[in-house]
Amino acid sequence: MQTLQARLTAQRALVLNSSWKYPSFADLVLAHGSWYPPAPWPGGPQQLGRCFAAAHAWADAEGWIYCEGYVLYMDPLIGAVEHAWCLTPSGRVADPAALDGEVRVYAGLPLTDAFRRAQGRGAEAVLTFGHDLRVQPNAAVLRAGLPPDALAPDHTHSHPYEEE
Repeated sequence: MQTLQARLTAQRALVLNSSWKYPSFADLVLAHGSWYPPAPWPGGPQQLGRCFAAAHAWADAEGWIYCEGYVLYMDPLIGAVEHAWCLTPSGRVADPAALDGEVRVYAGLPLTDAFRRAQGRGAEAVLTFGHDLRVQPNAAVLRAGLPPDALAPDHTHSHPYEEE
């Protein structure tokens, strides 16, 4: 089975614009992303399949850090997909849209609340494609890079996180 690192490297071929600082969302995550192991869901109702909206809602309600990036599912038919989740104050993954045991590893960008809200994308993806097909990747960030206030304080694990 391929690792998430290999899957993201392959997804770099999905170039949106080769002249941009980050031609794809995968390039941005590979350059600035942190790697996280899965953790048990800490409780409360989940919104399976609604990762962006659910992660925004839990970040707002609990004060957790919203993260956007990729997950590698245990099921090889699903593989690596764009996803959103949260980090608790202790830096553990809290994924309101995936059942425990479904995800093998997370790679993404922990975003500050100020940056997340300033993007004006509501409950949709902040940086990448959302569930609404009209929402395109955040061209300003891919073109010029992340502003200094975009990433939340460091809650990283080793890069890349060693998958089991």
